Amino acid sequence: MARPIERADDELLDAADAVLMREGPAAFTLAKAAEAAGVSAATYIKRFGSKEQMHVRLSQRWVASLDERLRDRARPVESPLARLRAVALHSYHDLDHPLTAHNQVATLAVDLQSDELRGWLHLGWEHVRRHLAEHASAAAARGELIGAPPASQLARIVAAAMEGGCIAWCVHPQGSLIERLDGDLTALLSGWTVAATNAGVAG
Repeated sequence: MARPIERADDELLDAADAVLMREGPAAFTLAKAAEAAGVSAATYIKRFGSKEQMHVRLSQRWVASLDERLRDRARPVESPLARLRAVALHSYHDLDHPLTAHNQVATLAVDLQSDELRGWLHLGWEHVRRHLAEHASAAAARGELIGAPPASQLARIVAAAMEGGCIAWCVHPQGSLIERLDGDLTALLSGWTVAATNAGVAG
């Protein structure tokens, strides 16, 4: 029985994604992706049409996977606030490599230059913010966050802080990215946590 086409597409996209993340969009070619996948460049052209359309397929696959990935990241964690933190850091573990992180983040420039890719990026970030808002709302209801902004606004603030912190770290990658972002997240949330509020009342 022939192998399903969709499975073959995923294998080709896996190889292309690995090359893209390792070398960055400027050095990426379909020929390099084909070599990594062990197929001809014509296979990529026939399957995806162009490098730009391959980027679209990668973005579509990323968006389609996000809900499950974010739920998996939050599921083992008990408290809503801890789930918020886990989701906020979810996509940065794979970036915690100083020699290649800047190449991976450089794909953001590709997304921003294309209306279609920017649209998929918007959808992906909307998924992340929705999960963050759900956990922020639950944390506030449970009393883990006190006096915080509305959940949707807090989600935007947290997501922006993580994205900005990641870009800054890529420019000058000292130490661990995850440790840096985790510390920034702690500082960001500290004014609204129960411990900080209790300390203020005690003072």
